[in-house]
Amino acid sequence: MHKTELIQNNQFSPLLFCHAEALRYLKVLGLALIAVSFLYLIAANWWMLPKIIQLAIPMLILLCSTATSVYVGQQEWVRQSLDTVSGLMLGLSLAVIGQIYQTGADSYQLFLLWAVLLLPWLYRPNIGIFTMLAVVSQLALYLYFKQSFWMVRAEGLYLLGLNLLTAISFAFAMRYYSLLRFLLIAFMIVISISSMMQFTHHFQLIYLASSVVLPAGTAFYFYKKHQALETILLIAGLAASLSLWMFELVDDRLTNSAAGLFILAVLIFGWFAAISFALKKIFPQTKFSVIPLALGAWIAGIILAVLLLTYWKTVSIVLGLVFIGIAWKLLNQKTSIFLRQFAYCLWVCGQAAVLIHTELLTDSLFVVWLLQLIMLALTVIKRMHWFILTLQLLITHALAIVVLALENSFKHDDIVITLALSLNYVIFIGLFLTARYWQSSNYQKSILLWMIAMLTGSAVVQSVTGLEHWRGIGQISFEQVLLFYILPSLLLLSLIWQNWQQFSEKWLWLIPAFGVVLILLGYFEIFIIMLLMVWAVVYQQRLIQALIILLLIFWLWMLYYNLGLSFIFKSISIFISGLMVLLLAYILRKINLQHGRRKLV
Repeated sequence: MHKTELIQNNQFSPLLFCHAEALRYLKVLGLALIAVSFLYLIAANWWMLPKIIQLAIPMLILLCSTATSVYVGQQEWVRQSLDTVSGLMLGLSLAVIGQIYQTGADSYQLFLLWAVLLLPWLYRPNIGIFTMLAVVSQLALYLYFKQSFWMVRAEGLYLLGLNLLTAISFAFAMRYYSLLRFLLIAFMIVISISSMMQFTHHFQLIYLASSVVLPAGTAFYFYKKHQALETILLIAGLAASLSLWMFELVDDRLTNSAAGLFILAVLIFGWFAAISFALKKIFPQTKFSVIPLALGAWIAGIILAVLLLTYWKTVSIVLGLVFIGIAWKLLNQKTSIFLRQFAYCLWVCGQAAVLIHTELLTDSLFVVWLLQLIMLALTVIKRMHWFILTLQLLITHALAIVVLALENSFKHDDIVITLALSLNYVIFIGLFLTARYWQSSNYQKSILLWMIAMLTGSAVVQSVTGLEHWRGIGQISFEQVLLFYILPSLLLLSLIWQNWQQFSEKWLWLIPAFGVVLILLGYFEIFIIMLLMVWAVVYQQRLIQALIILLLIFWLWMLYYNLGLSFIFKSISIFISGLMVLLLAYILRKINLQHGRRKLV
């Protein structure tokens, strides 16, 4: 199959591994796995190492990464990655010095010194170092007030420092690292909401100022810059913060009843609607002005859901069905963005009422799961937003596992765990076999997020339960053979069968061969993660790409805490996996170059 056809079909394929950008990611992945293998080995034997070796390790890495960055790192992403490693090693070196020499320094002094030592690394633009500096400086400020007891005596001074330091970071980021503006906006909103929560309890003006001044000033800055999305996000966050104050003001006047909750929902909805109306007048050319309205619809919907679940009990099933019917009617019409969001909110709230009260009436999660399957089917038929479908898939999957766990014949923990993990593999096999159909649909993102969630859940389960996949021939059970060898092999075969014509190129068999090696090592999840990563890279799915990277980090972190495997085995097997990834990337790159030369000839 030609590569242009591959792009048009948007499918999982071994040809994805041959893409130039994918090969670059494979090299980084291979190096990361090798580094993690050494990290496992060092961490497991840290307390047995001589103190001089403990001190030398982070400093040697710091020296090597710095020298490589200066003299070798010509590519921007390589240089920034090496500088970020250097910044991390600075902090680790300080921690080791404090541990070995028992300096008696407070934690805030460590973070303060770390922040000062990071400053020289900003002589060259580096978003990783700046992010690290912003986080470390905030930690130093917090720990100073916490450990010196000034947090109790002068909390207002801490809030002033917090807002001032955040404002300085924001000003610097807007000049050099504007990509971080959304993270800083989110942090400002968190500060605003937490400060407002304190204000509603203590009624001190410093809390109100901390909640309002910085987000309002930043919103005004973006307004003057004609950046509508940033302005609206800040105003929506500020409105959510002020809603807490509104709730406190009306809480004493509203009775603790269904009518009181209903009035509160109407008030909050009206508050956000008024803000959206004002923003529409200020920014008539943008569609982002409905964000506060959608937020208000969801908050009001959550309050209505609490009303349904608390006061009316059995009647809530009927009301939940009414909510679902209203949502279905609204979604049938070409409604505004607000009404569509409101319909989604009604749908989720009505669904929660129906499912929860059905379980209370029938005491059967199997019936609830059947109802959830119906809700999932209706969501697909109605072509709802990908977020709603993702939510439905996750609820259906979780309920299926709970139903298996509660069945009388499956009460043994090991069997439940094996069934849950086997269910994930069966779903993966089905998704790979049907990939050409769902990848061309509107629900591509939902299914990929579902796959990422399943991999995350598998990592947690294997780590918490300490599942072992490397045992002697006589010790391994059929369930373990099924889980660690048969089902991964079937998944690999499904990938081969789907792309059988492409394997006429003999060198492409290197990819399933690599998958077989990972099955034998017990790390077939790495192969699935690699396949999802190269797919996201080739088709430029930035969200999926970022989540896959976070998933890999999380998976390796969970593997470290898997006590069912020895550290020496984990270190050696991860090292071999990293070498195999590097070797695969090297061979595929050579083959790509040879094919390119043949075309030129």
